[in-house]
Amino acid sequence: MIVDPILKRLVAKAYLNGFGNLHLFTPEQMRESLRPRKFNVEKASYQDFLTDHGITLRCYWPNNANLSTVLPGVLYISANAYVLNRLDSGNDYCSLLANTLQMKIISVSHRLIPENKFPRFSYDCRDSIKWVYQNASLLSLDKDKLSLWGESSGGNIAAACTHLLRDEGLPIIKYQTLFYPMMDLITPFPSKTEYEYGYMLDKGFIQWLKTNAFHQEEDQRDPLASPLFSTSFENLPPTTLITAECDPLRDEGEAYAEKLKEAKVPVAFKRFDGMIHCFMRFYPKVSASQDALAFASTALKQFMNNNSY
Repeated sequence: MIVDPILKRLVAKAYLNGFGNLHLFTPEQMRESLRPRKFNVEKASYQDFLTDHGITLRCYWPNNANLSTVLPGVLYISANAYVLNRLDSGNDYCSLLANTLQMKIISVSHRLIPENKFPRFSYDCRDSIKWVYQNASLLSLDKDKLSLWGESSGGNIAAACTHLLRDEGLPIIKYQTLFYPMMDLITPFPSKTEYEYGYMLDKGFIQWLKTNAFHQEEDQRDPLASPLFSTSFENLPPTTLITAECDPLRDEGEAYAEKLKEAKVPVAFKRFDGMIHCFMRFYPKVSASQDALAFASTALKQFMNNNSY
């Protein structure tokens, strides 16, 4: 299918500005170049918390609430390719989530590559989830209504954390929302070839990520890095999983949704035609980004409203 025309213009502009050469940038240049665009949104208030393992969490709350209002909590792991610090640059998006969901959003700022390779970033997020659960009263969270929201690399980490927590016998996370997640670093799915250049996640950048995030290729086969390689998908949280048609990660995300369904995990799945990887980056200019947010938000709110623990 042809890429959405509005999106096509935005992507063309990004490539004219050097997006296709990201894999040649230094980490510092990447961090400067990949700052998410700002958009008009009602800003939510927030407060930072430091966990006992040295990770900063930023807790946002809806504008009709305050820090002491007890609400469900959503731990948000951004699409940061493991290399970008999105704690400050993610304020607009986290504000949008807080006011749309009417929940508290806890943005997780894990340690970054290449300074901290796999599995440090995954364990940082796993430990942050535990800390939030143990300190729910400090953040005024309903500890029985905690969920994960991960996008791209953040979707990879979120999914991996649900496996880790399940295997530890800790059913802390009641729901997970995954946007175009990275699920398999090894298998040559057709979408990886079909959309390997020009769709905002180029083959050269994926190779840079692999080289700088992992000590050796064998790390990439670890289920913590490639959750699709997990041996069990049972007893994982109900899931919303969103893919984009013109995305090299499309096939692995959809394969993961099928694995969950086969294991009898409830899944709300939707592929957005004409969209590319990380199309939420262009919210609200691209109408599909608004539709995707509505789809994911409705599924999460319905689950939390219809389930008590």
